[in-house]
Amino acid sequence: MKRCSSAVLAASVVLMTALSVAPASGATIDIGQAVTGSLVDIINGAVAAGITALVAWVALVIKNKFNIDIEAKHREALTAFLNRQASSLIAKGAVKVQGLKVEVSSDALAVAANAALHAVPDALKFFGLTPESLQKRILDVLPQQPAVAQAQAIALDVANPTTPSGTPARVA
Repeated sequence: MKRCSSAVLAASVVLMTALSVAPASGATIDIGQAVTGSLVDIINGAVAAGITALVAWVALVIKNKFNIDIEAKHREALTAFLNRQASSLIAKGAVKVQGLKVEVSSDALAVAANAALHAVPDALKFFGLTPESLQKRILDVLPQQPAVAQAQAIALDVANPTTPSGTPARVA
C-alpha cells in the first residue's frame, strides 16, 4: 500500500515538474472560450424560454379579451335579431293575443327563425343555436314587444275585478 501511494506521489511530482519546466510557446489554451460557449448556450436557452412564456401569456390575455368581446357582439346581434323578428311577426299580423295567451302561426314563426341563417350565422355557430331553438326564443321575446305587452296589460286589467265597470283602462 505504501509502495502504491509513493508511486502515485512520484508520478504527480514528475508531471508537475514537466509542466512547469515546459517552455512558454505561442500556443496557449484559453479556458474562457470553453466556458463562454456553454454559458452562452445556457443563457440563450433561458432567454428563448422566457420569450416563449411571455408570448404565450400575451396571446392568452388577448384571446380572453377578444373572446369576451366577440361573445358580447354575437349576443348583441342575436338579441337585436330576435327583437326585429318579433316586431316583424306582430306587424305582419301573425301574432294573436287572446287575454294573456300569445299565439303565432307556425309557418310565420318558422320563416322568422330560418331568417337567422342569413342574418346572424356567426352568432348561431358561436352559441350552437338551431332554427327550432330560435323559434322558442322569438316566442319568449314577444311579450316584451310594446304592442303585445299593451294588449296583455289591457287583458289583465279587464280580468281584474277591482277595475271600475270592468272596462279596459285607457292607455296613452
